[in-house]
Amino acid sequence: MRPRTIELRAMRSDVERTRYHAIRETCIFELYHHADGPYPCRYDPGHPDESAPGHHPLVLCLDGAVAGTIRIDMKPDGRAVLRLIAIAPEYRGEGLGGALLAEAEAFARRAGATRLCVNARRPALGFYSRSGFQPGHWDGCTTCPEGVPLVKPLAASLDGRATTRRAPAAAVRQAA
Repeated sequence: MRPRTIELRAMRSDVERTRYHAIRETCIFELYHHADGPYPCRYDPGHPDESAPGHHPLVLCLDGAVAGTIRIDMKPDGRAVLRLIAIAPEYRGEGLGGALLAEAEAFARRAGATRLCVNARRPALGFYSRSGFQPGHWDGCTTCPEGVPLVKPLAASLDGRATTRRAPAAAVRQAA
């Protein structure tokens, strides 16, 4: 079996942009924001947040194929807000969620982030807890009763490189 390549990067073509929006629409909006649900909202691929300064829409590619999506919004106060994270159904169960999160953290660190923020769904709390996130409100966090705002502090080590402070898993479980 040959090694697989995983890369988090900006989209390079209209085909990748179409795939990015399709994954987000089907894996997030159709699932959580459908018209007859409690929080209806239509997906808008042209939403101004997609091209706002400091916002980085990215794709996770596995062997060159778009397998996942994320948008990282860099804020002036050092926050990196992780938005609309999704892995396409045909790629789930391969560890790509963890790979996407690790790549997103590396991206945010390179951009100077001091903490990561995400609005999580309750079924994903264990996943985020294992990655060092803990419950915490932040400017712009969700007000949706189905979501849980989480924060992951990124600390600098003595040599200037960013390090991670992990939260105990119980902290995230308490938010559930």
